[in-house]
Amino acid sequence: MGSIPSAIWIAKIAKGKDYDIRNYGSKNAGLTNTFRVLGWKPALPVVFMDLLKGFFGPFIALQMCAAQVAVGGADYSGWVPLVAGILVILGHSFTCFAGFRGGKGVLAALGVFLCLCPVTALSSFAIWIVLTVATKYVSVGSIGACLALGAFSVMGYLGLPYPVYDKMTLPLMITCLLVAVFVIVKHKSNIKRLMNGTENGFGSKRKK
Repeated sequence: MGSIPSAIWIAKIAKGKDYDIRNYGSKNAGLTNTFRVLGWKPALPVVFMDLLKGFFGPFIALQMCAAQVAVGGADYSGWVPLVAGILVILGHSFTCFAGFRGGKGVLAALGVFLCLCPVTALSSFAIWIVLTVATKYVSVGSIGACLALGAFSVMGYLGLPYPVYDKMTLPLMITCLLVAVFVIVKHKSNIKRLMNGTENGFGSKRKK
């Protein structure tokens, strides 16, 4: 499910079967590049497809675990959905349907954690909105959201007092931290461009 290359397939539908979004713009098979190169109409289905595949990976795993418990089987819901979520993100980033060159996993990860820990996911998404609007760089928003995901997950696990949070198990917290690090590492080229002042942003008032 994670390997469904949403941006690549949508771009081919929009521009023809020989078109490859990875040859244009930032050369990334993700939402931002799709929006920048092709506009909002092709980008919109990419949003829904990436979010849904991220959400339904662990969701289906949760339903399978519940069905097994219902017939007297062992309860694996503490870790099987986490593995499913990680596999969705890995499949998105290294899609077997397009030469193992996929996106950076931001939207897929958001979908995964909307299923597993929705408050933490939405809180991290709020950080993404604030940073992206403030700096005009989607990459800054994505990196900041990953840092927030890690911080919020640790706070939830430790039960630190802040207004609303998910109660984290140790495996879920570790999953959040691993995914946050993975997505940040996938942004290493963006980090280099940000440091060099050559990163692609939106609008003319981008922050240095």
